[in-house]
Amino acid sequence: MSTLRSILTSVVRMPALRRIGVVVLLVLAWQVWLSVQAVGKVAPGVGDHPDQRGRFSVDVVLNFAPERYHILELQKHGRVAGTSDNTVHLRSVSPAGVDALAREYWIERIDPASSPNRRP
Repeated sequence: MSTLRSILTSVVRMPALRRIGVVVLLVLAWQVWLSVQAVGKVAPGVGDHPDQRGRFSVDVVLNFAPERYHILELQKHGRVAGTSDNTVHLRSVSPAGVDALAREYWIERIDPASSPNRRP
């Protein structure tokens, strides 16, 4: 036990390792924050009507008009069916895709598709 204590003491005294420890703690804090804030983003009813493949349509609401970068990022999780104001309409989104979208800090919320006539 004393050897472990001496190793930890010598590690704490090294400035480079302290900096690495701070960076690791900051990255962990950022990941925890992304997970916590993702919980409230997905509206009730998202995924209630999946197609045969288990995918569904969603409306991704942003706080700003989407730009090329945002559309390309959203296309990783579904097919873009269009935009209206600050909302991007996605089709064929999987449950894992919704989870990944909810972790994006620039997405305000994820709602069920507004048009019932839109194909899933």
